[in-house]
Amino acid sequence: MKVSVIIPCYNQAIFLPKAIASLQAQTLEEWECIIVDDGSTDNTAEVASNLALQDSRIRLLQKINGGSASARDLGLQHAQGKYVQFLDADDWLEPEKLARQVALMEGENLDISYTAYCSEDSQGKRTLSRAVRLNMYNILVRWGLGASVPIHSFLYRTNFIKMHKLTFQNPCRFREDWRWHILCYEKHPKTAVIPDYCGAIYLQNELGKTGSYVRMQEGNFAFMASMAKQLNGTYKFLWVFRISEELWIWMLRMFKYRSTKIAKSIFLLDIAWIVAAILLMPISFWWIVVYFIKTYIAK
Repeated sequence: MKVSVIIPCYNQAIFLPKAIASLQAQTLEEWECIIVDDGSTDNTAEVASNLALQDSRIRLLQKINGGSASARDLGLQHAQGKYVQFLDADDWLEPEKLARQVALMEGENLDISYTAYCSEDSQGKRTLSRAVRLNMYNILVRWGLGASVPIHSFLYRTNFIKMHKLTFQNPCRFREDWRWHILCYEKHPKTAVIPDYCGAIYLQNELGKTGSYVRMQEGNFAFMASMAKQLNGTYKFLWVFRISEELWIWMLRMFKYRSTKIAKSIFLLDIAWIVAAILLMPISFWWIVVYFIKTYIAK
């Protein structure tokens, strides 16, 4: 078996058939799909069961609701493929994605590969995002600020995951994908990117953009406080710098939405981290300016 595709699924019955169809359209046919129903209350299990009956490569696992992290970990425990592909039920893959990445990874003996991706809005309009070259610096400092890559752009060597005992288990329930890639890249994986090929399609959810910025900040600061306890050496300095960037983002969002609501999770950080981040803000300001110019002006 070449690729194990793991789909965590909670109340996604309406989207699941399209995600599965994108697998069945793959030019590489040696794959298995593990759908993990995370305690759905809709008919997700029924839809998944019907799909499994129609295609022997599809399996359904069911568990009590515990979040996408625990669902992905359960899928990893049952994965039999040489490579692992994560896919959310409301996203999908382009037909040549698995074939291109498997060929690349086998030719160069890679641990991780990834592609560019496209965002698709509710009208079906796609926007290509070229994949940046990821390393620990970019993941710590630039993730979410021009260097993010959705998890279904990636393909991972299963032995790499198992050798380093990587899991999605997270003491903080926020930013699971970000944390996963920090853990992956601190192991110095052999990696390559296909920068101009849109292998993954990301469905944009345009609901709640203006009303959710406080929740976004709560999640970011809570994650940063949790991750600060896990990083060592130079990575700690880079993380302080990233927190200083986040302080700018927080203030800019408050200005944009004319709000003074406090993201209380900032106080989960030790006072030394907050003070250090504030001292770095004059430097990080220029990185934020560059990000906004590239994102909103240069385009």
